[in-house]
Amino acid sequence: MPVITVKARQGVLATSQMKAQLIEEITAAFARVVGDESFKQKTTVIIEEIPDQNWGRAGKQVAP
Repeated sequence: MPVITVKARQGVLATSQMKAQLIEEITAAFARVVGDESFKQKTTVIIEEIPDQNWGRAGKQVAP
């Protein structure tokens, strides 16, 4: 079923509680948008944390 991937700079989601809340709220939003609450049980959310040295913006590395 649906797999939602969130990519964020490492450390932005600093705590386990923040990650849990993000997973819960993204799952609920998806189910609400498709109009089927059963999708809360079918949706997988994956959080990928990217180190700053692997993240660029405006042609520049965020942090060396």
